Amino acid sequence: MRKPLAAIAACSLLATASAVAVSSPAAAAPCTAPTIISSTATPKKVVVGVSQNKGFVLTAKVQQKGCTPSTVQADVYSPTFGNTVDLTRVDRSGDVTTWDVGLRISPSGLTNADAGTWISYVYVNGTDASDYGPNIRVVRAARLSTNASPEPVKKGATLAVKGTLTRADWKTLSYRGYAGKDVQLQWRSPNGSYSTLKTVTSNAKGDLKTKVKANRDGCYRYVFEGSSTTDSVKSKGDCIDVR
Repeated sequence: MRKPLAAIAACSLLATASAVAVSSPAAAAPCTAPTIISSTATPKKVVVGVSQNKGFVLTAKVQQKGCTPSTVQADVYSPTFGNTVDLTRVDRSGDVTTWDVGLRISPSGLTNADAGTWISYVYVNGTDASDYGPNIRVVRAARLSTNASPEPVKKGATLAVKGTLTRADWKTLSYRGYAGKDVQLQWRSPNGSYSTLKTVTSNAKGDLKTKVKANRDGCYRYVFEGSSTTDSVKSKGDCIDVR
């Protein structure tokens, strides 16, 4: 028995499309079971914070082969739960029909263990037509800050560059420190591009701290490349006047 899916509910993300009328084959005419020729998810990555619902559209294209499918469904599984959703027929070109469903994900219905790869399985109900659907990455949103001090600073003096890396905690619906993660400290000149100076590891509270020598004016920022469960993030730059 499939588990009910409280965290994800069918909800149109697209303009409502009227069902496409498809003529049924004559009773005596032979037909072949339909085939699922493709299935996609848009977007492929869904970043979920702590307050706003986020979503994706699951789309399948079915070749009818003379038999008109009445119901196309999909099983969608997170790492901890799964549910079945019905797709709606939205288009037809020749003997190929397009079906889709918009799905909304509520952070209040998730556990932190739900972050990662979600899988899907698409099938035409009542037939042997089925196929693995697209994978969707559902990740926790992240935040990152940078503060360099003192400001201004004398040339050749030491700057302390601090920051904090946090990510969405779906249990408490708040942002909490992301510990033990490598974060890049980057610098650029006033008119230049960022380049990496060093790698700093976040402490148990997600805090970052390192020291650099101030040689000329420029801006500092921290950059986190993300993980399998958490989105990448760049902080705003903190620009320093060196005198």
